[in-house]
Amino acid sequence: MTVGSAIRAGISQVRRNQWMVWIFFCCAFLMAAGLAAPMHLVLKDYVGHSTVGNDLVRGFSDSWLTEFQLTHEEFLSSFSVTLVFAGIMFLALNTVLSAGAYEVFVRPEEGRMRTFGRGIGKFFFRFARIAVIASVLYFIAFWILNKPVAWLIERAFRDSIHEVWPFWLTWLRVLVLVLTVFVISIVVEYARADIVLHDHASAFAALGHGAGFVTSRLGRVFAIYLGVGFFTFACIALYAIFARYFPQTNVVTILIWFLVAQALLWFRWMFRLASWAAAVEYRKAAVSRTGFLHE
Repeated sequence: MTVGSAIRAGISQVRRNQWMVWIFFCCAFLMAAGLAAPMHLVLKDYVGHSTVGNDLVRGFSDSWLTEFQLTHEEFLSSFSVTLVFAGIMFLALNTVLSAGAYEVFVRPEEGRMRTFGRGIGKFFFRFARIAVIASVLYFIAFWILNKPVAWLIERAFRDSIHEVWPFWLTWLRVLVLVLTVFVISIVVEYARADIVLHDHASAFAALGHGAGFVTSRLGRVFAIYLGVGFFTFACIALYAIFARYFPQTNVVTILIWFLVAQALLWFRWMFRLASWAAAVEYRKAAVSRTGFLHE
């Protein structure tokens, strides 16, 4: 299977199962709304019916933000902790739902919601173990490249009058970090596909098979990952352009902003699921071509 055919197959899978995109989107939307509600109430009580509300609609005020932070320091401190716990809850929810999504992508001929629910019940704990292991790998990558490596670069050129080498080495460090994060994410996607395809009981075994598969086909799997990711980047770019040239001036324009943002978030989820589906399709094609479950 070529890179293009894997991407097309993944997008086609998601287009046939758009109800899953709605599940992911609605869950994320409800969690975000629950977080936004207390902040909305505090801002509403603080701004009230004063003219500063109209000023904030038309532009941002640094002085107002500084005053708000000083007067609501305790609330903002507790709210930041709430955001951390909400992020953990969202990661857990995403892990739960992804188990069902992978089951649907692997066995699309076996129905819809029934297959989705079966995948959640059967693979959630295995996916959770993979998520924990991946979190540890992410932490190690960020710590090594942002602490020891950054310290070595700074120390090596501390007394040097030449700034070109530390400049380019810092950019190289950032590039290596980004590539490492990409590789871990790709390995996790193929490890999940491996678990559902071959019913692995061990998360470590699935990660090993996923890593071996990705290593042997690094160029293609990277191209598939970045190819689908390009559509997500396009959604972000469209929103940035819209935000730049469509200012908020009244209630109607704010509503339009909100609707456009939600539409682009929906497409973001669509392409996220398409990345998973493309990984499944490429893994299935490799298995069917070779006739071996583990390569």
